[in-house]
Amino acid sequence: MPRAAINVNDGFYGNHTISYNVIFNTVRETSDHGPINTWDRQPFLRDAVQSDVPSLWQHTSYIHHNVLYNNYNSFYPIDHDDGSCFYEDSYNFQVYGGKKNYLGHSKMDHHEIYVYPDTKSSQGTGVCIADQAPSRGSSGWNEVWIENTCILYNSSVPYNIWYCDTANLFVPYLASNKIYIPSDTQVAFTCNVNGTSAQLSLDQWQSYGLDIGTTVQSAPNIETIIQWGREMLQNTI
Repeated sequence: MPRAAINVNDGFYGNHTISYNVIFNTVRETSDHGPINTWDRQPFLRDAVQSDVPSLWQHTSYIHHNVLYNNYNSFYPIDHDDGSCFYEDSYNFQVYGGKKNYLGHSKMDHHEIYVYPDTKSSQGTGVCIADQAPSRGSSGWNEVWIENTCILYNSSVPYNIWYCDTANLFVPYLASNKIYIPSDTQVAFTCNVNGTSAQLSLDQWQSYGLDIGTTVQSAPNIETIIQWGREMLQNTI
């Protein structure tokens, strides 16, 4: 497939559901896309906040119970690009990619499994979360990443959160996640501390109120990961 398999342009109205698909071998002739691609560049008037009352807010769309392979030239399994907002992503088994937010807001990711996102490294994609260009009052607000599982293959750096600064934190809400890193490595959460980029341990990261309830453990074998995916997809609705 030359480009994305599923594309949602400008999220028109919202209230879309993308579920129970297996998508792979996309973006073979282009780049900077993914198996599922979304953007919100053009606002529309809708009635999402109150019936019959125009609003620029849209209904939430749902992406759940998909198996997504981020191979070939894909950047992210679910490429929420260019202002994407009002999405709930859950129970997806995503291989070779993590979560993306670029200039968007109001997205929740929960109960996802991300497998080896660090095997793809284009434009900072090789992490569990890439939160790009957040700006107070414009983008990056109301982003939620909770109760997810992310298994890193080589890296021990789970997040790429642009402009992270402990003196003025503006990051997604992070909690109760399970992060797995290679054995004999130490997790490193990258953020500015006192004006200097620092590599924080889990305890240090959590001391700022971030990722409360999150654990970091050594990565399991691939058979275990596949079993986790099978159980998630078969035993949840």
